[in-house]
Amino acid sequence: MQLVRIIKNWTEPDIRRQTPGGLGIWGNIRFTEESVKECDYLLFLNNLIKTEVKAICPATNIWAVMQEPYLKGHSDWLLEKHDFFAKVFTHHPPPGHKYITSHPALPWYINKTYDQLISMPETFKTKKLSWVVGNANDLPGHAKRYALLEAIQTDKTLDIDLFGRAIQPIDDKWDALAPYQYSLAIENSSSPDYWTEKVADCFLARAIPIYHGCLNLSDYFPPESFIWIDIDNPKACVEKIKGIISRDDLQKRLPALEEARELVLNNYQLFPFIADKIAADTQPKNKSLITIPPYRRSLKAAVNHRLYKLKKAFHRF
Repeated sequence: MQLVRIIKNWTEPDIRRQTPGGLGIWGNIRFTEESVKECDYLLFLNNLIKTEVKAICPATNIWAVMQEPYLKGHSDWLLEKHDFFAKVFTHHPPPGHKYITSHPALPWYINKTYDQLISMPETFKTKKLSWVVGNANDLPGHAKRYALLEAIQTDKTLDIDLFGRAIQPIDDKWDALAPYQYSLAIENSSSPDYWTEKVADCFLARAIPIYHGCLNLSDYFPPESFIWIDIDNPKACVEKIKGIISRDDLQKRLPALEEARELVLNNYQLFPFIADKIAADTQPKNKSLITIPPYRRSLKAAVNHRLYKLKKAFHRF
């Protein structure tokens, strides 16, 4: 059994729940976040390590998956200090043979295990439309999302239940998705290949996403499994959402929704995604002691970050 050591810059959720039995095993590959001295692969989730990493591992098996949206000055680490990585799976690839265009393989945020989800039958939907709204304000996409929220709250005629820390807190995102036929899923950015748990959680809860974000989402999921909306004109967007839920073509979308759900569970989430890449990596490897320093911004990235902070302070995205 091959061993993959995961190094990441976030602590929650516990990603082991995305494997059968919560064991951290997918097929013949075991994944661990423990600081093991020797492994077959080193997998970095983002390029933001704060302390030195040492391990005995093939140099060609040091991989990274970039999981945050790109904005100059905010996340320049997506583009720099990748010398130690043999492969970088990213939605924002710079030039170079090591970069492989990819979705970010983010974890789901509903409080369900892989075993629960894979065996869960379809349930009757008792409610129409929901939206779990974040309250972050770091990116231009956050401002657009807030403008849509304001338009919905001003309109007062859209049949929607709103959830979120600043609106109606919930302990489990599942409760804001599973009872609903539709749910708004609005990403923090709109670019190719970048989609997140915002849409994946909808699929897992069998709620049709009314979606804005990844420009080529239909390259990953059946086109009928989601409904695209443009949020640049919030008032017009609210009217479109009203039309979507009044038209109610849920039944014809259910086969596509089930296909999308299966793709999340067994293809796109982190463990099958990486297991598939490892299965295709058949070249013999020699192990050696690898030392990877913590990330430090380059001078260029530091200047960009300072300018970003100034723009944010004056709301000039």
